[in-house]
Amino acid sequence: MLKNTRVLPKDVLDVVKRSRPVYSAARALRFAAGERLGARPVSGLSGRVHYNDFMLLSTDPADVDHYVRGANRFIDIIERSCAEAGRDPASLRDVLEVGCGYGRIVRELRKRLPGVQVYVSDVIDAAARFTAAEFSAHKMPTLEHAAPEFDGRFDLVYLLSVYTHMRREMIAANLRRVAAVLKPGGVVVMTVHGQGSADTCERYQQYWLDKTRLLQALARDGYYYERYPYYYDDYGLTWFTRTAFEELVAETTPRLTAIAYHALDLDAHQDVFVYRKDA
Repeated sequence: MLKNTRVLPKDVLDVVKRSRPVYSAARALRFAAGERLGARPVSGLSGRVHYNDFMLLSTDPADVDHYVRGANRFIDIIERSCAEAGRDPASLRDVLEVGCGYGRIVRELRKRLPGVQVYVSDVIDAAARFTAAEFSAHKMPTLEHAAPEFDGRFDLVYLLSVYTHMRREMIAANLRRVAAVLKPGGVVVMTVHGQGSADTCERYQQYWLDKTRLLQALARDGYYYERYPYYYDDYGLTWFTRTAFEELVAETTPRLTAIAYHALDLDAHQDVFVYRKDA
């Protein structure tokens, strides 16, 4: 059984990333190997953990504890956000996680809110399938491909570190679908890289990221996106100032009302935005 989910040391991985074709091939092989290995039990966790769940760095007790505490910290934020929006978390019935990965949040959400119907989606379809099967959730397509039958269904939609990786226009399209699938009075919780994240972007250890260019763009436009140079897909790192993100939501989805904002509230590097859909 593999102890570490990340096979290559970071310095070696950075060398591989400098060649997009090499990195793409290596990543495909790593994911294929993880799919073949499947999932395994890990001491200290309920349910199995998939070998492609890179949120769990290793099976060392300290890493397992970090994995669990991170999930529960975000569920604390969800519960606080519902209260800020005038919703009792116990009243939630249908909940959607956009970008579920391999179930880190759902694993703990099931314990904290056992009565909810959980729906999950992810651009990595295998991740959503695993999460749904392992944690008694319902898999649905990504929002852009979800059928109209999902419109008006959800009491809560949450997106953890989703808009931190997408272009502005892609976020706008996704926000429209978020607003559509929410019930009147439903709550959406989103995390975004903000000014505080940009000011300390060295923490991300991205060899290709120019901090000066990032800060200049935020000061000028309130927004900055740069695609990962080693990906073929349009996927990277994104930052917004508070004002720019609130303007984007207001322009895109006028039925969403701003409820709360907490700078650097998630792991001291992502801002949390809470909105409620008007009745």
